[in-house]
Amino acid sequence: MIKVENFESVTKHIVVDTSTQRVSRSCVLGGISLGNYSIAIDSGDSLEVGTAFHKGLESHFKVPVKYLFFTHTHNDHRGGREAFFDSVFLMSQKCRENMPKSVRLSKFAVETFEEKFVLEESDLSVEFIKVSGHSIGFSVAYFPKEKVLFAGDLFIVGSVNFGLPFMSFYQNKPKRTGNPEEYLVAFELFKKMDLEVIIPGHGDLVYDPQKFLKTQTAFFNGLKTHFIAAIAEGKTVEEIDMPQLEPIIKAYNIAEKKKPRSKNIRFLEHYLDTLKTSFYNYYSGKFHQV
Repeated sequence: MIKVENFESVTKHIVVDTSTQRVSRSCVLGGISLGNYSIAIDSGDSLEVGTAFHKGLESHFKVPVKYLFFTHTHNDHRGGREAFFDSVFLMSQKCRENMPKSVRLSKFAVETFEEKFVLEESDLSVEFIKVSGHSIGFSVAYFPKEKVLFAGDLFIVGSVNFGLPFMSFYQNKPKRTGNPEEYLVAFELFKKMDLEVIIPGHGDLVYDPQKFLKTQTAFFNGLKTHFIAAIAEGKTVEEIDMPQLEPIIKAYNIAEKKKPRSKNIRFLEHYLDTLKTSFYNYYSGKFHQV
C-alpha cells in the first residue's frame, strides 16, 4: 500500500511515488502543488492505492486535490479514481471518448480539452498537451517553472517491461495497437521543451532528458526503417525478425539476469512480438483510428 513516506520530492512543487509499481500493477504516481490546490497525476490501479495517494497528497501539500489528471484510459492509471470523488477529472476529449464502457464518469465532475489546456495559479502554470502515441487521446503534463514533464506511458524506463515501449492497446473501441509516428512527433515536441526531469509512467525518473530523448528517437527510427524495408520486400509479420538495436539487446540482458530466467525470456519474446505487431500494423497500413 502506498504511504506518505514513499513520496519523493522532485522539486519544491512536485512529488512522485514509484513504490506502488513494486507491489502492484500501478503506475508511477505524481502530484503538483500550485499553492492553493494540488493536481494528482493519474490515480493508480485500485481504490486502495488511490485512497492512500489522495490522503498522502493532501497531507504533504496541506491543500485540497482540486484536479485528477488522467494521462490515458488504461486501468493501472485510472483504477483508483473513486478515491477522488471531490476532485475534477481532467483529460483530453479523445481520452474520455475512448474510456471503456465500464468506466462510468457521469457521477464525477469532468473537464476535457481538445489539444491543450493550461492551469494557472499565481506565478505557476501547468500545461496539459494531447500527444497520443501510446493510446488514443494520451496526454502529458508539463510544469515549465521547474522543468518537469510527466510523460506517462510514452516512456517505460529501467527494468520495468525490460525498458521497452508498450504499444498494445492504443484504442479500446475497437482494439488497436499503437502509433509510432505519434511517438516520434511527441519526442520532437519534448526536445524543444526546457526539461530537467522526465517522469515516466513506469520505472525510474530520467535526469538527462535530452540524451534519453535522443536514444528513444533513434530506437523508433531504427524500427521504422527496418519495418518499412521488410514490408516493401513483401514480408509478412511472421517473417520479420526484430533488429538487434541497443534497447532490444539491453532488454535481453535484463531478462537473462531475472529469475526465473526461462520465464522472463519467454515474456520478453512475447513482448517483442506485440511491439513488432504494432510497427507492422502501422507501416503496412493495417492501423487506423475510429
